[in-house]
Amino acid sequence: MDKNFKKTAAITLFESAVQWYCFLLYGTAAGTVFSKVFFSISGNEVTALILSYMSFAIGYIAGPFGAVFFGHIGDKKGRKFTMYTSLLMMGISTSVIGLLPPAESAGIIVVFILQAMRLFQCFGRGGTWGGGILMAYENVPESKRNFISCIPQIGLPIGFGLSSILIALPNYFLDESIFFTWGWRVPFLAAIVLTLIAVRLKGDMMETADFKAAQARLEQQEAEGKKAKVGFIPMVKNYWPTLLLGSGTRWVDGTFYNIFIVWILSYCTGWLGMPLIQTYVITIIACIFKIPFTLFGGWCAQKLGNTKTFVIGAASSAILSIPTLKVIEISGGNLWITIIGVVLGWSIAYNLIWACIGSLWSSYFETEVRYSGISFVYHVPSFLVAGMVPTICTLLINYGNGDTIYVGIYSTIVALISLVCAVVLKKRFEKAK
Repeated sequence: MDKNFKKTAAITLFESAVQWYCFLLYGTAAGTVFSKVFFSISGNEVTALILSYMSFAIGYIAGPFGAVFFGHIGDKKGRKFTMYTSLLMMGISTSVIGLLPPAESAGIIVVFILQAMRLFQCFGRGGTWGGGILMAYENVPESKRNFISCIPQIGLPIGFGLSSILIALPNYFLDESIFFTWGWRVPFLAAIVLTLIAVRLKGDMMETADFKAAQARLEQQEAEGKKAKVGFIPMVKNYWPTLLLGSGTRWVDGTFYNIFIVWILSYCTGWLGMPLIQTYVITIIACIFKIPFTLFGGWCAQKLGNTKTFVIGAASSAILSIPTLKVIEISGGNLWITIIGVVLGWSIAYNLIWACIGSLWSSYFETEVRYSGISFVYHVPSFLVAGMVPTICTLLINYGNGDTIYVGIYSTIVALISLVCAVVLKKRFEKAK
């Protein structure tokens, strides 16, 4: 690994951490803050929580549009420019949220502004994830790609851990009324600082080797009078079966993250009676464990292959889903037992999936359509497979009167469906060779 790529990998990891910081901060606040600051005007705690989670979910609607827009630009104009343009959009919209007044004083209009910022945030995210993956994947030989592609994925636990720390500190040190007045705003306002640092660093990055080679091929085709097949439309026409099966593999990813990290926070406070500060401790420790296990998952993907690693991760997630949720339920709100359940379910079992999906999806698309392809698979099904999960789980847990079995059955079925999709996708790709 040469010196230039090490610098690019470090900057890409930082950028990835910033985008996940912005995106996941909203999810944390949706389960612990927004129901009280923006949705308490509904007059009912359960309704306020569901509305808060719906604001989280609706943002996912913008992700597919951002994926189409930025994916197409990324295939035509380059990975570097696209990634940082989309990141700037995320940082600005996240910081605006930190300036919004509470709904009790500003009225319902502030809820619409909050939702608009979430939509802008998710639209921008349509370009950040794919760009980060490709800046890593396309700059190294194929023999190293499965492992190197897990590096941007480490941005999730770093960004999430940082967002949890920055929201936990004011919650711990400030009186509750002060925290819900302005303390929660600190991490949102910090987003613009982190974003500007990341954008400033973009000048030190290099465009990917694969993209440069693809551009040379396209220029040659244009010189010969041939129509260049690049971007979104050619990708959809030529890869629609891959898109469908790839979306199936995305299901387990969106579901397990939103169960064990987003929804579980409200379950712990609402059903188990845990103090709010302890939910932040849970996410911080889960993120700490996730970093080495992401590297381990990348190592497995390099040694065993992406599909085998994904299948092992999906099978482990299916097996452990119900037991880990039950462990959390019967803990009665015990912090350390709850941490064990979350770490087993999210930081370890599911993490094999998280470590390999970037390289898994990238390997099924040619360079000319790769940005569009992986962005489509990740973002287009997101509203259903990820955004709606906290709302679905809230309804299921209320139906079961606190019993996690229904949430466990739901997540187990999802993991098995994604496993089948990964196997079929692999077989179809090998047959087409």
